[in-house]
Amino acid sequence: MSENESHHHEEPATAAVANSAPKSSVSATLMLSVAVALLVGFIIAMNLNQKKKTDQTDLYSAQAELASRTATVNAERARQGLPPLEGVGMDSPEQIAARLTKDAATLANFSDRFRSLLAEKDSIIAEKNNTLLVSEQARQALSSQLGKVQTQLDKALADGASSESLRTQLTEARNSLEQYASRPSLEELVAAKSRIAELEAQLAAAMAKPVAPPPPPAPTKLFAESAADLYPMAKGLFEALNELEDKADLEISAAYNRFATQYQASFLKEVRFPTGSSQLNPADKLALGDALENLPEGAMILVVGYASTTGHADSNRVLSSDRATVVATNIDMAKPGNQVVQAVFLGQTKRFSSRIPERNQVCEVWQINPK
Repeated sequence: MSENESHHHEEPATAAVANSAPKSSVSATLMLSVAVALLVGFIIAMNLNQKKKTDQTDLYSAQAELASRTATVNAERARQGLPPLEGVGMDSPEQIAARLTKDAATLANFSDRFRSLLAEKDSIIAEKNNTLLVSEQARQALSSQLGKVQTQLDKALADGASSESLRTQLTEARNSLEQYASRPSLEELVAAKSRIAELEAQLAAAMAKPVAPPPPPAPTKLFAESAADLYPMAKGLFEALNELEDKADLEISAAYNRFATQYQASFLKEVRFPTGSSQLNPADKLALGDALENLPEGAMILVVGYASTTGHADSNRVLSSDRATVVATNIDMAKPGNQVVQAVFLGQTKRFSSRIPERNQVCEVWQINPK
């Protein structure tokens, strides 16, 4: 073999040795990678196993909490008359939400119905109270009238009994005189004549007792559209009140003080009204009844209606007349005896307050005593 050939054959051997070294390094690297992968997988498996145990513990805790809250909710539902929740733990969140929404709607319906029943009950109670108030006012008025009629009846019966007793005694004395006339005793005859004269004088005195004057005639209508429709004893007061419009406060106060002597009139009560209203509330009705307790027989009650300057003058005239008529009607029902009542209006005014219009929305109640 030549030298050149020998050298040529040695080169592949050297190459083989060189090629075998990288293959061993790759195998080691691969084995190391597999080992690392196995180690990582083991660690991951351990973590997953630990997490699973933790999740199971949390699940058991959540299930216990859910059971406790379910028991609380069922106790509250039982107190409200609702069926218990069953199978809560097996329902999906959507099912639980739907059931809770349904329960909430049911409770809302119950609440609305309960409020409606309460409102209906309050309305019925208010209506009954108003009816009882009107009935009580009518009962008090009738009781007062019954007491006065009973007093008059007792007096009439007493006067009648006294006259009848005198007549009986006079008849007996005359009979005695006829009997005594046939007797010769002069003393008995003189005594009988004296007794007859005495009884005749007593009878004449009894028959001559003044009779209580009849009550004044009732006016033709409760509401007076002008002074011409007013009862005579009220005309002077009405005209004086009409002349006080636009007067100073001191002048109005002085005039009110003079009315007692000029017209035998005294201010009895003031009734206030809300804006645009002519209705009396129950408290005003009771207050009017209390103000009428000590009215003398034969007195007159004059109700004067006013309105504020807010709004149209024609509408305010109608409103003031409506207010006066309502107050006069209630007084006429509650008056204790043979008093007369009339209503009249003066329309819109500022005499009670020039700065606060609502203070002019009133009715004045005046008592006029017979002269």
